[in-house]
Amino acid sequence: MAVKIDSNLCGHINDCPVQGLCIKLCEQGAIIEENGDVAIVPENCDDCDLCIQNCPNQAISKA
Repeated sequence: MAVKIDSNLCGHINDCPVQGLCIKLCEQGAIIEENGDVAIVPENCDDCDLCIQNCPNQAISKA
């Protein structure tokens, strides 16, 4: 099951307190930077949950 990002909670990259940590943590390339925003590549997600556990805004959850 891939993850989803709540755009209302997400600080995006510029306003994220940890500057897009979810992108840096994702070794599978399932979370990427796209035009200054955070985007999901669902087919790359391996359900490790690192992004969910480390999002300071609690914007990432299971889809």
